[in-house]
Amino acid sequence: MCSAAWLTFNFYAETVGFILSVILNVILLTLIKGMPNKVFGNYKYLMFSFSALGVVYSCIDFIVKPNSHITERSFVIFSVLRVTKLSKPVAEVGLSLMCASFGILLALLTIHFYYRYICVACPKKLLRFSLRNCFLWILLVLSNFSIWFYCCYIWNGSNDIKNEIVIPEFREVYCLEPNDYAYTGAQYFYGDLSTGTLHMYTPSFAAEGTTGSIIVLCLILLTYFGYQTYNHLYKLVQLTSHTTMEHQNQLFQTLVLQTIIPAIFMYFPASCMVLFPLFQLKIGAIANLVMTSVSIYPCFEPLVAMYCIKRFRKRIIGAVCCGNPVKKQVRVQPMTCL
Repeated sequence: MCSAAWLTFNFYAETVGFILSVILNVILLTLIKGMPNKVFGNYKYLMFSFSALGVVYSCIDFIVKPNSHITERSFVIFSVLRVTKLSKPVAEVGLSLMCASFGILLALLTIHFYYRYICVACPKKLLRFSLRNCFLWILLVLSNFSIWFYCCYIWNGSNDIKNEIVIPEFREVYCLEPNDYAYTGAQYFYGDLSTGTLHMYTPSFAAEGTTGSIIVLCLILLTYFGYQTYNHLYKLVQLTSHTTMEHQNQLFQTLVLQTIIPAIFMYFPASCMVLFPLFQLKIGAIANLVMTSVSIYPCFEPLVAMYCIKRFRKRIIGAVCCGNPVKKQVRVQPMTCL
């Protein structure tokens, strides 16, 4: 018997995630904006862009209200049109934009780790993050965005082959007709009615192979830069001032936690969603837990920064205490490589 229970649950989870994410990220953006450049340097703009993208991602997620479903041969990310009030073509674009934003978050996180690495290991190379080189980083991020969008919208877009599985599945599970939803997703195999055999669906393998390769590459770089940064920080303990080391450690710890959180709430659930149908593991509507996890993830990232970075924490405590200054003042020295 069909039911909309999972869709309702997902709707409330996405709404709560959106509200918390916007509020917390706006607070973090305000804190970052108030920090002098001499303290964080160009890293301030990386932090600002990451938090701003968190707001954009949450807004797209709230607008398209994605749900997910896994069959034996495919996974589908879909929007219910009567809930989103979007037309089918607009909803398909919105779903692809949401997936592409997922890719940008990972790319920006990798750039963060690279910045921390050269800041600690070879500060002279920080010129790579100067204003004149800014367009190169923007081009890299936009290229990554374009690849993800193309894979999701073109290769993973809806078509007749996928509809053979999606339409009867959605009627049975969610009571939805074809005009009630828009979707994007990968179908790895399709049946040949004349022979009764299964064939590989090449566009889906191409899409998931491309985006999967980007994810693996980013994770390898994250691991390498993180490990090298940790090693250099350990060696610099005896050579650097206590204040400088404290800031370096705070920022590094923030990055590590901001990597663990999306690994738990985004990359692992998304990987399960991509891999299960490849091995013909059907979990059906339970796959909506993936979208629930992905939707509430952005509200955790700003909490990490606000807790781990002492200057942010002190400003929040000061604001909560009605603006009363903290009695114990700590002099913070300017840092050339932050």
